[in-house]
Amino acid sequence: MSKRVVITGMGTINPLGDTLEGYYANLMAGKSGMKKWASIDLSEVECKIGGDLGDYDTLSALVKYKDALGPERFKVVRKLFRHTTFSARMAILTALGAWFDAGLPLGAGDPYRTGVLVAGHNINSNYIFEITKQYLEEPEYIDALAGVEAIDPNVPGIVAEVLGVKGPTFTLGGACASGNLALRDGYRDIITGDCDISVVCGPPFDVSPADIQASAIINAIVIKPEFQDRPEEASRPFDVDRCGFLYSHGSATLILEDLDCALERGAAIYGEILGVRAGGNANHLPMPGAKDQERVMRDLLHQVGVEPKDVDYVNCHATGTPSGDLQEIRAIKGVFGDAAKNLKINAPKSMLGHTCWASPLVETVGGLLQMKHGRLHPTTNIRELDQEIDLDVILEPRDHQINLMLKNSFGFGGINCCSLIKRYEADS
Repeated sequence: MSKRVVITGMGTINPLGDTLEGYYANLMAGKSGMKKWASIDLSEVECKIGGDLGDYDTLSALVKYKDALGPERFKVVRKLFRHTTFSARMAILTALGAWFDAGLPLGAGDPYRTGVLVAGHNINSNYIFEITKQYLEEPEYIDALAGVEAIDPNVPGIVAEVLGVKGPTFTLGGACASGNLALRDGYRDIITGDCDISVVCGPPFDVSPADIQASAIINAIVIKPEFQDRPEEASRPFDVDRCGFLYSHGSATLILEDLDCALERGAAIYGEILGVRAGGNANHLPMPGAKDQERVMRDLLHQVGVEPKDVDYVNCHATGTPSGDLQEIRAIKGVFGDAAKNLKINAPKSMLGHTCWASPLVETVGGLLQMKHGRLHPTTNIRELDQEIDLDVILEPRDHQINLMLKNSFGFGGINCCSLIKRYEADS
């Protein structure tokens, strides 16, 4: 393949910030975004903490783009905002943030050569939960637009409408690997020549009380009473006392672009995507498997012609579950062998919580910001490192210039997907 794919724009809204600068600063400060949920009623659920952005003022956030959109376009988008879902509004905001961060004016290029790939499924879960409650009380009073707004295709459709693009537009669902799966398709659309630009968007999973209760029943999330009043300490990947993940709202969008097109217009470049590889465990249960994760990582490195010793940083999936963290570390050791001791690794979910379908994209934004600044963020809440996790886990902010970043994502249903991103150098 002669084409090369680079990342030229990023946008995110997550529990640590709604600007790139704010997000990076809070990552470096080791700040937790976890708190008690207020936007949903968890009075009947053992886990009452997570990354709640349900009260985020999306309309005020949209006003920031008023000048860039222009008065007429702003009116159109504001009208869409007033009738669409929380997840769609957040997706629009991060898509606009990434689009303008890439230096792209609306209407730039051939609209049929720009695609919108949205990561996730069951995206509007809490919206549907509330509609169902209303239906049971009085069917005539459900949201008049529920037949359009509730379904997942609404999100890519509305993002494409706001940006005015008409290339491949759809969702890709693979649980917590969804973000990397969308990245994979966006990357492939450019490599094959179908598109010049891919808008890869991860909206927040609008999690409902029933979703959180279901995860509590299978002991996937933090239900220990001692953490319910100390939410900032509850997400603890790699620690001996880790006891599950915390649901979190978060959205991110990456703008992928053909390198020649990016250079022609003088775009700034965050990094170059060398490849994205996916695989599975052949097991629908949430049981991560090191051997299958190892296979995906190994195949990815082979596919792009990179030796394990050349990768210097792993942005880990690391949710904080007792089994999942160990399986990932075993997979990394299996792929990298003796070179594993030279890797720098960290776990952004220690501060972000688990932003679910969007997590690979939210965390890739964080990884690329570390690459840009040459400094790695800590993994927080490690009182005592699990003795089997004997790699170089970053515990305090550390200067390090990332050359090759491996981003892992492993979803329920045995869905594995990993990306490899290189620091871009003009003469490389």
